[in-house]
Amino acid sequence: MSNWRRIGVAVCCVAGAGLWAFTGLAGVSAAAPAPAAGATPLIIDTDAFSDADDAGALAVANVLQDQGAVRLLGVMVDTPSRWGAPAVQAINTYYHHENVPVGALQPVDDSTAPRNWAEPVAKDFPNTLQDGANAPEAVGLYRKLLAAQPDHSVVIAAIGLETGLANLLGSPADATSPLTGRQLVAAKVKELVMMGGQFPKGAESNFANDPAAAVQAAGDWPTPVVFDGYEIGAPILTGSALTDAPAADPVREAYQIFAGAGNDTGSWDLTAALVAGTGTGKLFTLSGPGHITVAPDGSNTWASTPTGNQHYLVAAAPAGTVADRLQSLLTQNPTAATDSRS
Repeated sequence: MSNWRRIGVAVCCVAGAGLWAFTGLAGVSAAAPAPAAGATPLIIDTDAFSDADDAGALAVANVLQDQGAVRLLGVMVDTPSRWGAPAVQAINTYYHHENVPVGALQPVDDSTAPRNWAEPVAKDFPNTLQDGANAPEAVGLYRKLLAAQPDHSVVIAAIGLETGLANLLGSPADATSPLTGRQLVAAKVKELVMMGGQFPKGAESNFANDPAAAVQAAGDWPTPVVFDGYEIGAPILTGSALTDAPAADPVREAYQIFAGAGNDTGSWDLTAALVAGTGTGKLFTLSGPGHITVAPDGSNTWASTPTGNQHYLVAAAPAGTVADRLQSLLTQNPTAATDSRS
């Protein structure tokens, strides 16, 4: 997610970033095999750029894998900074999940955010990528991972811009699959949990920073969608518990750079990762079915309809209760190495 949420409607302020277009397919060597029974096969789509809650969401996903709740198939970076993909891999490596493939929007550039946590995490913590230019192109990796999974099985947690999702929907048939991107999503994805929008209406930065992609991804996604709106994560404050985490923890580093040691920030992306991995539980409920409309400026409205296949999250527990659950995941020590692809 973008830290520009703090000031309402987002404006894309990263020098040289603009709107990032699909640049074609690049090969990768292998796709992840089917997950073990009982674990949700999960793909994370993140901007991993400005706000540290992207790092927190990756920590949540990795710990849920250690607990057997999810099997992390891959992570896609949907912004072009060269530091996003290696920062993601550094976090996965800390949790002994270094074999989780990380895809990147290509070509990469040198953009950084004002509270730049991704670059030092990428440079100072172990990872084999070192530069997003060394990562496979995200759409090609998406297609390989999805094609290898059982039908209607994969959950995607989208916690950044919708650029990568729109590129996936628009991708053509290729050597990996005879299906177009939209057909492949319809065949393989069970549910999309999207951190974006504000409900029942409003504006939020993940949509506003690439509104054309948001219009396509939110409006034309062919499977059930659960929207995690701005209003959900804003009052759920997490991160301060990482003060006592080991210095080797890159998530601790990300939060200290972004929020300052001992400080909290909102949990937009963490809630999306939690719901994608474990469902709503007793912490959230879902709105009645309906359908979102995203305007050309990225603002959104909601219409309830009994035939809709979209919902948005509604808080069902106090913000502090949810924060306690997330803080416990953020501070969980890595367990013995487990390869998500085996």
